[in-house]
Amino acid sequence: MNRRRRLVFISALCALLMFSVAPASGFFTGAEKTIFFLDISKSSDSKRLWEFLRTSLLDKVDTSLGAPRGWKEIKPKRPSDLSISVINENSQSAQVIEIVSAKDAEKVWGFMIDKVGGGKPTSARLKAINEDFFGKSGVFSALVADYVLVQQKKNMNISDCQRKAKDLFKNGNFMDNVSDSLRTEAAREVCGVVAKLTKGITDADLLFESPCQNTSCSDVVGAVRRAAAVADDLARVQRQETPKLCIAIASDMLNHSPGLSQGSPWHTREAIKRAASSADAEELGRTVAEQASIRFPSRVKVRVDVIGQGASKNFPRELTANLDAYWKGFWTAVGVPASSQKTSLDQACKSK
Repeated sequence: MNRRRRLVFISALCALLMFSVAPASGFFTGAEKTIFFLDISKSSDSKRLWEFLRTSLLDKVDTSLGAPRGWKEIKPKRPSDLSISVINENSQSAQVIEIVSAKDAEKVWGFMIDKVGGGKPTSARLKAINEDFFGKSGVFSALVADYVLVQQKKNMNISDCQRKAKDLFKNGNFMDNVSDSLRTEAAREVCGVVAKLTKGITDADLLFESPCQNTSCSDVVGAVRRAAAVADDLARVQRQETPKLCIAIASDMLNHSPGLSQGSPWHTREAIKRAASSADAEELGRTVAEQASIRFPSRVKVRVDVIGQGASKNFPRELTANLDAYWKGFWTAVGVPASSQKTSLDQACKSK
């Protein structure tokens, strides 16, 4: 393997590892992993698509740390595991930004149960603690609204966040009665996650401000291949329950990566132009899936939400049916049933 190929291989491997999945520990048996991909190719309206995808991401943030099972007065909810990447000329080695992970949920809930609750809190006690952290007027919700969901970006000072969090905890129904040092620790735990959320979304904003200007810069298939590798990891480490993966793609879905010939079925626009019918287009999609050797594991419940399919300015509208059929054939062939395929104008990976 020559030096250039070795560097490309290492880059791709590192990118895949950034999507790695760790086994859940004591409080959660698993999390729904969500991967957001934004197409930054010249043919897509990347700025507009990112607005839609960003809204979908922010909708998941407030409840991203979930709630564990085992306490009858708290409704269990899987934590979210959110990552963002781009679709570019080589999506398998594109930068990955982790917004929040299941590990963050484990850490915060571990603190709430072990430190604040004393290790074995009653359901009533944990419910009171949960209200102070995650209730409608809870500290996490307030800080997310102040730092993450605001329209006008502002720099987050971690010391200011911790002071604000500590003051908010003093007004809680349970946290007002704990020691000052414990409130300080609680503020540190919550602000750590809020800081990560803020930095991740800010980094994503910067990443998407420079769209690719090349014509062959839309490796959608490479992004799906990466997502399938994540699904394999989920199947391997989550054995107690059915693992869940949601793939959100904001793209016109016109696959075109470097080196494709005009006659290749991978060149989506040209392929569906030549297709005599929707059935032919669907067969082309299946062919690409088979040639790419992509298959999602049957143990993982995968859903795919696509924003902007066929929405590029110069896309011939009369080819819409062929484009839809092409990707229906592709997704079905890689193991995503038709019932789990969805196109949307502005929403992706909504919680179920």
